[in-house]
Amino acid sequence: MKNMQPAAPSFIYNGRFATQKTTGVQRVARELIAALGHLPDNGGVTLVVPPQPELQSVAGTHLVKIGFGKGVFWEQLVLPLFAGRHRIVNLSNSASIFRLNQVIYMHDAAVFDVPAHFSRRFRAWYRFMFWILARTSSCVVTNSDFSRQRLAHHCAVPAERISVVPLGADHLDAITPDASVLQEHGLVSKRFVLAVSNMNPTKNFGRILESFRQLNDPSIDLVIVGMKNASVFGEVQDMRAIAPNIKAVGYLNDQKLKALYQHAHCFVYPSIYEGFGIPPLEAMRCGCPVIVARSSALPETCGDAALYCDPFSSEDIADKMRTLLSKPDIRSTMIERGYSHAARFRWDTSAEMLRQVINRSWRNP
Repeated sequence: MKNMQPAAPSFIYNGRFATQKTTGVQRVARELIAALGHLPDNGGVTLVVPPQPELQSVAGTHLVKIGFGKGVFWEQLVLPLFAGRHRIVNLSNSASIFRLNQVIYMHDAAVFDVPAHFSRRFRAWYRFMFWILARTSSCVVTNSDFSRQRLAHHCAVPAERISVVPLGADHLDAITPDASVLQEHGLVSKRFVLAVSNMNPTKNFGRILESFRQLNDPSIDLVIVGMKNASVFGEVQDMRAIAPNIKAVGYLNDQKLKALYQHAHCFVYPSIYEGFGIPPLEAMRCGCPVIVARSSALPETCGDAALYCDPFSSEDIADKMRTLLSKPDIRSTMIERGYSHAARFRWDTSAEMLRQVINRSWRNP
């Protein structure tokens, strides 16, 4: 008698991220879901969201507003209540602890590894949530082997229970660069070093400033994207009194960011802790050579396509900047390596890997 396979379960995707400002985690969810929607024989993607008036659009999805409330309350209690028998896929680092047999994408183990960089309340909640979800979810996914090992260690589960699905870097391909950003900030015909940073201390912003000061070259600008925090901007203003060629341009849309990647002489990313690290791959894909820290997941993500620095040494970071600023042959080599390396990281590939992982977990709960 022929073996009968059970019918495939019905999946719905947790769309809480569509109510939030787009940062790294939200971008990953949006890109993965859009790519899943374009896979052949996928049957469409249903994104369930809180009943809020303002939502970030997500391409290729069927949007369904369910229940009531918002935020953590909606995700933890309302979503599992209204989801019925559907299997929930959660791609934004959080999920309901009251639901079994769901999919959870955990982006890194930062709340365990660098606890001082989070509030006590946030840290306690995410540690507890990850510990529960690592045991009750039918499918746990992360983005690098580094993150898998760290999550397995802290959540006390076998590493084999966690699957690795690397992220993509081709989301800027369809974006038309807006070169007006060069005129706006006096960058036309100037060499500049580009950095993307935020208020998280792991981004190592202080040493970016220190290392750039050591170049002592007024013909070169440092352009910093991000950094909305007022206290950090105060530090930037103090630096500008000493080094007026430091330009904090705030948050930019993808069109302007792509233009900066394309025109920067190099991109510096000496982050102390990363579960994966998309920005260096974005820069590579745009033809910008990168300097990254030899730490956490960055060597795994960047391979031989980056110059590596000691993130705790501003002298070493400055030395790597000088290399790319003064040695065109090395810079050209790194650009070519970057193009080749970043081409491997595509969202459609990531989506197909994710689909296979989810399907395997359903067949082998």
